[in-house]
Amino acid sequence: MFWLSKPFRHISPVDGCLAVGGQVDRPNTGLCFDDLARMDARFQVDDVGAYASSARVEGAPIRGVRIQAFIDMAGAVPEAMYVIVRTHAGFSASVWRHEIERLAIVAYARGNDPLPAEMGGPFRLLLPGFKDESRDLFDLATIEFSARRAPDSINRRARIPRHSSQPGEIQGGLKQAVVDAAQARTLIAPPP
Repeated sequence: MFWLSKPFRHISPVDGCLAVGGQVDRPNTGLCFDDLARMDARFQVDDVGAYASSARVEGAPIRGVRIQAFIDMAGAVPEAMYVIVRTHAGFSASVWRHEIERLAIVAYARGNDPLPAEMGGPFRLLLPGFKDESRDLFDLATIEFSARRAPDSINRRARIPRHSSQPGEIQGGLKQAVVDAAQARTLIAPPP
């Protein structure tokens, strides 16, 4: 028989709010702009654009909170090795907690106002230094701390195609393309 050291708290996304849960002592399903603005000053980032080039904007800078604030606030257990993030659109990504706990920033404001939707609001996750699809997530819904990787850690709506491995192969693993006899620089993709 195995005992869980801490209960696993399931969380559900709520429109306009950020939910934090998983293997934590104190889950929270309704964090809003004011809650993030009141977090400890040592976790506040006054200009997210200084760390992530995708968040550089003209005028008032984008403000954020380091993910370490959520780890401390929710009381994530040490056994929770993964951070699983989900957006309201259905995108899900699992990343190593140790890899991002000092880097990740949740952007929530532009100047003194909530982050607008066209800039990824109301909450946007930025992972400076990452090169994959999880480096900049708009409309963040949940942050979950888990001992296991999520079963599906890539975008469910539009799967990222795999890279081609053979000359003439079309990206995504489709059949071999052929060269157009009339134009040597053109490839013809066979019908699916």
